[in-house]
Amino acid sequence: MDAMRIKFSKANDQAKLKRIEVWMGRHVEIYSVSLPSGHSCPFARDCLSKAHRITGKITDGKHTEFRCFAASDEARSPNARAQRWHNFDVLRKLDFEEMVDVIYESVPADADIIRVHVGGDFFNDRYFRAWMHVASLIPSTLFYAYTKSIPYWVANLDAVPENFILTGSRGGRADALLDEYSLKVAEVVFSLEEAEEKGLEIDHDESHAIVGSKSYALLIHGTQPKGTKANQSMRDNKAKGVEFSYSR
Repeated sequence: MDAMRIKFSKANDQAKLKRIEVWMGRHVEIYSVSLPSGHSCPFARDCLSKAHRITGKITDGKHTEFRCFAASDEARSPNARAQRWHNFDVLRKLDFEEMVDVIYESVPADADIIRVHVGGDFFNDRYFRAWMHVASLIPSTLFYAYTKSIPYWVANLDAVPENFILTGSRGGRADALLDEYSLKVAEVVFSLEEAEEKGLEIDHDESHAIVGSKSYALLIHGTQPKGTKANQSMRDNKAKGVEFSYSR
């Protein structure tokens, strides 16, 4: 039975947890579930990066402007790769009803908040619908996700329950739909000045992702290849003492 369950990870970033608990006003148990980055991201473009399943070697896409931080995590961690590929191997073979059963049975019983996909994305329509259905079956748990799989979202707008907060991730192959449907969007920026020019607040603690309907910015983070604009921007921000998203 365990072989047919997917694996969740419990949040262990204590600094971020404390910030979330402060603005939620209570103790929360937070979990995440992931798939292999890039390999399960059919609409990725600007952040397309893949870690080799066995070696962990990173390959960036032809149009990659900044490296996916989750792919970098997978490159460093054989355990992360193994867990995420296990989940992908289990799920992609299933039909809709089977996906719903497996996901529902795998959700930790004490989860208050679940981030769907620190790594990976909704890889097809039935998988997207399965998550929406599972969330509707567990209304006491708050689910949230960033996604570039915008076609699956707009095809199933009526299926998204109130306890699943979706944020479109700009920089994918279906960006036009974000504006056409006026969806909530997160956009990676390279500096505080860029965020200000675009009129976007920067989310440092997931508060914009978990609650609210306003679009916002994420400051460039993770491991970026030397010699790239993304790498230089991170160096400039560090030199200025800028606080990064996802900082401890």
